[in-house]
Amino acid sequence: MLHNGSNVFTTGATGLIGGELVRTLITQPIGKVWALVRPTDDSPAERLSQRRRRSGPSAAVPAQRFPVAVAGDVTQERLGMSPEDYEDVRRNVDIIIHSAAETSFLRASACRSTNIAGAKNLIEFTRQCTRRPLLVCLSTAFVSGVVANACLSEDEGCRPKDDHHNEYTHSKAVAEELVRSSGLPVLVVRPSVVLSAGVPDEQFARAILQFCPLLKELGALPVDPQARPDVVPVQFVVDSTIRLLQTPHRRYDLYHISCGLDGAMTYEELRPAFERFYHMTSPMRLVAPRHWNKDLHRTYIRTPDQRRIFATIKNYLPFLNMNVLFDNTRLKQELGDRFPPLPRLDEYLFGLLEMVSHDRIARRWLAAKGA
Repeated sequence: MLHNGSNVFTTGATGLIGGELVRTLITQPIGKVWALVRPTDDSPAERLSQRRRRSGPSAAVPAQRFPVAVAGDVTQERLGMSPEDYEDVRRNVDIIIHSAAETSFLRASACRSTNIAGAKNLIEFTRQCTRRPLLVCLSTAFVSGVVANACLSEDEGCRPKDDHHNEYTHSKAVAEELVRSSGLPVLVVRPSVVLSAGVPDEQFARAILQFCPLLKELGALPVDPQARPDVVPVQFVVDSTIRLLQTPHRRYDLYHISCGLDGAMTYEELRPAFERFYHMTSPMRLVAPRHWNKDLHRTYIRTPDQRRIFATIKNYLPFLNMNVLFDNTRLKQELGDRFPPLPRLDEYLFGLLEMVSHDRIARRWLAAKGA
């Protein structure tokens, strides 16, 4: 349980979720916070400061509450830490929060080394720790693999042996299974799609939404208009995780952090606002994939630009069309009146699109993808 004296070791602190977790953690009345940061040309402390600035203005925090940046890498033995740092953390840590991950849909080997080997290294490190710390693993709700048209409970989720759309979700499923079968005290949280609402940083907004400005050049998409994406803002994930950690005698070791049935919107509900936002003169046609055929493809994907755009976004189409929601009843029951505010997608999506609405940036991203 997270309390006044808890010492917390984090990975992934320069990422979106990990960075916001650390930012919120240091405002809590807890003990020491370490952040494992991969060495680059910049020092770990400078990288951590750079990530903190990307979150925008923060509440004043005394210097002694700042996280301690520790050089290391989850893919390496002993997490790549120096002997001094390793011993300091090993002897004193109470909670380990592991959010470092490779999230690429394309870099399969990097997913395996970071997500699977990284989980193994964290498990081994946790076993060596003096205080038997709680190992908190930020998984993903999409460990369910290739599933469609369902609302999944936590117990229906992790399926490493099933088909997956890419190695990212498969490797996260394997990692989650390793953590939960380790015999250690663990807490696994499974966020659904996480958007960077409230974080004034274009790069984080572009990570998922970069292709959106290009869609206005397509008159139709093979996207089921009645499908619903399960999407949550990053602060909801952070607040839910911390409140779970502050909960004594949690009933489960696994929770979805998702919008679930109550908060989901269909693409058809979002489409008119999308068209207004991009000043589209003609409605975008959304076609269920089972009805998308060669004639429709030739009609709507005609120009070289349209073909390049379509080739780039096709990796996202299986996720857009899953129509899978992740039941958050367990989280609601556990947190009760401490369940964080959960805004609807249309309350924050278009603020994020504003940050990625420049064609120049979108086309540069398209060129980088080599489409």
